[in-house]
Amino acid sequence: MGSRPRLIPAFHAAALRRTGVAILSLLMFVGCSPTLQAPLRGPDGAGPDSGDHRLDHGYTLLMDLLADEARVADILGLKSASPSTEEILRDISSAASEGSMDLAAMRSMAPPIVVGTTGLPILEIDARNRLRNQETVGLLLSGGTSFELRILLTQEKALGYVAALAEGLASADPNPARRDRLSKLSRRFLGLNAELRQRLAVKSD
Repeated sequence: MGSRPRLIPAFHAAALRRTGVAILSLLMFVGCSPTLQAPLRGPDGAGPDSGDHRLDHGYTLLMDLLADEARVADILGLKSASPSTEEILRDISSAASEGSMDLAAMRSMAPPIVVGTTGLPILEIDARNRLRNQETVGLLLSGGTSFELRILLTQEKALGYVAALAEGLASADPNPARRDRLSKLSRRFLGLNAELRQRLAVKSD
């Protein structure tokens, strides 16, 4: 005679449902954990070697982003904005230029960084270029409050990406000097992002 299925009391079932919902909500709130928790290790166990381009790809992405951000204030030669927005854009350009020069001066440190290719699939590169072109056209065709909102929203995404990428590289790079500089760069862009969000809140009111 087979064993009878064990029945769960109604209040236990409700408690289990509540627990499941709570866990799901927590996972959705927390999101994905960072993939990189420690410096990358090469085949020798001491760090990426000459055949490992993972750091090269990450630095290429970051340097490309910083180059773009260093030019963001150039649009003020074509479009007008409020003094506070102009100040934010100039601060972003300055931070990106300084960060780019600092990292370029440290590329020869071990393990040396070779900037050139991102390692991204061609379709990803194409999609990014199309989005960049769309954003540029949209900014040039907009004016007044519409322009300011567009440029601030565009920069909100860019600053967050720079900060996250710099933080990830700070975790991945086995070189302590570069890790320290990347962490400072990430914090600086997080600070700029916070200022920009405050400006966005004002513009949205």
